[in-house]
Amino acid sequence: MLRIAIVEDQDIDANLLISYLRRYGKEKNLEIEATHFKNGILFLQQYRGDYDIVFMDIDMPVISGMNTAHSLREIDPHVLLIFVTALARFALNGYEVDAYDFIIKPVQYKHFITKMERAEKKLSTEKRTKLLIKTNENAVSVYTDEILYVDINNHILSFHTTDGVVSTRGTIKDVMQTLNYSCFTLCNKSCVVNLRYVQMIDGDEAVLPNGERLQISRPRKTEFMQQIADYYGNKKINMGRF
Repeated sequence: MLRIAIVEDQDIDANLLISYLRRYGKEKNLEIEATHFKNGILFLQQYRGDYDIVFMDIDMPVISGMNTAHSLREIDPHVLLIFVTALARFALNGYEVDAYDFIIKPVQYKHFITKMERAEKKLSTEKRTKLLIKTNENAVSVYTDEILYVDINNHILSFHTTDGVVSTRGTIKDVMQTLNYSCFTLCNKSCVVNLRYVQMIDGDEAVLPNGERLQISRPRKTEFMQQIADYYGNKKINMGRF
């Protein structure tokens, strides 16, 4: 399924895109879920973080599409963003917000097909799972394959990613249920590690590429080592010393 957000203040333009998406879905035998937002503020307030594509009008009241896009990139730097606008000269500034493409109004179906096929191809080759983490101030979208590990201290979960640390309230149980992937496992009761980033095992510690060391508890050691073996299969990993 493709999940698509349409941020457009004109109902006639939004309905046209929705009709095009339905037609495209039928022709491609593809399930598409489209959600329409009347303005950028509603879109940002209700952003779910699980959209594949965002179609964004630039010329909107209250907050422009470009300003909305800047705010979007603060919480989700990855979602495919396509500007839909009559203002071609402004769409050319899309590089500022890493826009994937733009469509000029009035939108013609033959042009829409071309854009959708390109976007779908990119998504199929780069399909990754995202997680929306709600913090005290906002929400941050991260790819799960960029999470090195998650630990907890005083009910505060810290997601250690390749781009930094994002914190929220929760439990380790919540993390395991949310991630639910074979590459994540407990190394102790307070820490979940992404096995893809375990570079070596040194005694009772899992060593990550950045040099960080995570304690492997004795009750978890046997199962942890089995999960390491299952994950890597025939791949080589430096097991260090035991």
